[in-house]
Amino acid sequence: MKDELYQGKIKQYDPAKGFGFIGSAEGDVFFHISDFPAAEGEPKRNERVKFNVVENGDKYKAIKIERVEDTSKKAKKSKVAAHNQSITSALLSNLKR
Repeated sequence: MKDELYQGKIKQYDPAKGFGFIGSAEGDVFFHISDFPAAEGEPKRNERVKFNVVENGDKYKAIKIERVEDTSKKAKKSKVAAHNQSITSALLSNLKR
């Protein structure tokens, strides 16, 4: 692994311990919550990210982690369903008045 940008998904995260692993094509990479953008909340499983790596002993550690918008068909379908549900809820609440 070199000084370049990698992409992957959050494989697991333990909020009590403050660390987790990102699954990428190159293998699983350790990350600490301090390298995650704090303003955007805690990492969630299967969330897409891009990151740099540094050597951490004989393994690698992800740094400068950034969230990446999920543009897969499944994610788009989920966003549409959530949007439709919010519209339906708003319409129903207006009818109840």
